[in-house]
Amino acid sequence: MVLLAVTLVVAGLAGRPLTRSKAISAASAADRVITAADCVAAATELPLRIDGEWYDVSGWADGHPGGRWLLEYARGRDVTALFHAIHMKNSNKVSAALQRLPQLDAGSLRQPSKPVPFPTQQVEEGALQGPYVLAGLDGKPAPETPPLPPIDSPLRRELAAMLRREFPTPASSKASPAHWARTLVALAGTLGCWAGWAHGSGLACLLLPFVHWVLIAHTVHEATHGNLHTDPRVNFWAQFTSHPICFNVFVWIPQHLLSHHQYTNDYEHDVDCHHFAPAMLSDVQPRMASPESSFNQGWTFVWKGCLTTLGTSILQPLRTLREKPTPNYDVNVTPVPAAVSKSTLWLSVLPSLLVLLYPLLVWVPQAPLLGLWLLVWPWVGMSLIFTTMTQVSHVQQACQPSQQLSPCWTSRQIHASLDYSLGVRRDGTQTPKAEQQLVTALAAGLNAQSLHHAMPSLSCAHFPRIYAEYAAICERHGVKIRHSDHVGTAVASMLGYVFENNKPL
Repeated sequence: MVLLAVTLVVAGLAGRPLTRSKAISAASAADRVITAADCVAAATELPLRIDGEWYDVSGWADGHPGGRWLLEYARGRDVTALFHAIHMKNSNKVSAALQRLPQLDAGSLRQPSKPVPFPTQQVEEGALQGPYVLAGLDGKPAPETPPLPPIDSPLRRELAAMLRREFPTPASSKASPAHWARTLVALAGTLGCWAGWAHGSGLACLLLPFVHWVLIAHTVHEATHGNLHTDPRVNFWAQFTSHPICFNVFVWIPQHLLSHHQYTNDYEHDVDCHHFAPAMLSDVQPRMASPESSFNQGWTFVWKGCLTTLGTSILQPLRTLREKPTPNYDVNVTPVPAAVSKSTLWLSVLPSLLVLLYPLLVWVPQAPLLGLWLLVWPWVGMSLIFTTMTQVSHVQQACQPSQQLSPCWTSRQIHASLDYSLGVRRDGTQTPKAEQQLVTALAAGLNAQSLHHAMPSLSCAHFPRIYAEYAAICERHGVKIRHSDHVGTAVASMLGYVFENNKPL
């Protein structure tokens, strides 16, 4: 309970920088940021690149239905694919509204002449963030935005028509009452497990990763896509349930939304392909291990998979705080928003550090074995769950770029994903509806990964109901959904692919 309170305090502190930032003095800013004058941009600009044009969304950001905080993550980035995917249902209306926003001259968004140190305080609004402003690194340009397949397609238009018919209002596509009921039960269970963990209960510690994951499955992923509630403040606060042992939201959101959801399985632009390096998760990725090595890097994937959340909760934020580049890139390609100060990022890591230090200081001296259990299992247990849930639907032979013949962006997203516990099994039987609903709830909808990537603005609470129609639409347009019977068969094929792809030369 103390951990939850600390996390919510951090969320409250973090909420202010993600709204309109207050300017700091020119003297203090000079040593930390490139100002508006340096970037030739007005202090009020919040630039986004869509369909090759730069738009200033600052005048509209506070009224954005998803919240200003999501736009701040995208500051200075190309969000073409994300924009069209999220607004699929009302694309014509939203595109017309976009054209009414001020356009920016790309020349005014030039690469600054000197590296930009990471801000240690709230930065003034003119301090741009993105591929043309590098947060204190070596000044090398970020990778160019890759060309995208055509966004508009008959497949996309038919899926959009289904969304408009089945979800006529914004609230109808958000979490259902049953979803919220399960969320409250999971919250109560999570609080109980954390209280038991703090009091040295081995059983509570055993249950903690599983119960906490159920809470996360009902909140975080939905919230970061704006799918939990129509009020963006609810989504903002709910995302912090990923702390302290799953991931740090400030670091994870730009990776997940701006990188992974736009360029899925493209190792040059999807940072998820690099989290287990030197293990190769893409079959077109250059080999990173020594050609003379006889070690199969599939084992690296396995052991790192047991400690994933230590990286997502602590190591990745610390790398950003130390101004280090994203692994296998020259720069930090998914920086946290400029509106998040260095002190705020530090605060957001504190609950995770507490989980590491508390058993060492309180329980190891008086009960070493119990203390080690309280120290190790929350991280290992959550890592095993998180690795399985997030990797099994993309790290598959059938989902690799070499296997794709995708005429449009939506079909590429579907081909890059694997679904399980949905549809027809290999023996010809249909997955029971009860199994679909249970697995979808426990897996945060990640078992319907292709549907989620094609229509990311829809809450997973509705996936089982519309999946059959979604699959029929895909079939009509010649788009084959990659499918596995259940999570066990999906994990087996994932590991088989990883070990085969990393087989020594």
